[in-house]
Amino acid sequence: MKRVLIALVLISTIAGCASHPKYEYGEQPAKPVVEAPVFKLKGYEGPNAMENAEVVQASKQCIYAKLRPNVEYVSVKVDTGGKVLVPVNVHCEPY
Repeated sequence: MKRVLIALVLISTIAGCASHPKYEYGEQPAKPVVEAPVFKLKGYEGPNAMENAEVVQASKQCIYAKLRPNVEYVSVKVDTGGKVLVPVNVHCEPY
């Protein structure tokens, strides 16, 4: 029984060490990069614009936490000469 137990410990130790990738000192493992489309606005160097789904999701999280969502907008000039309000952040505030 002791031999079986020792064999299981050795096998699990070897399998556990083999499953982790080896890295050089100071080298970071590569993380998968998922790039969401970022809409660049002409003449706008401020924070990135949020998509509609992101604003809705952030607002829902505020409501679930029993807080009031407050969407922060930035005014951006467009080519037609007008201005557009672009959502850049959602703050959760108490009622």
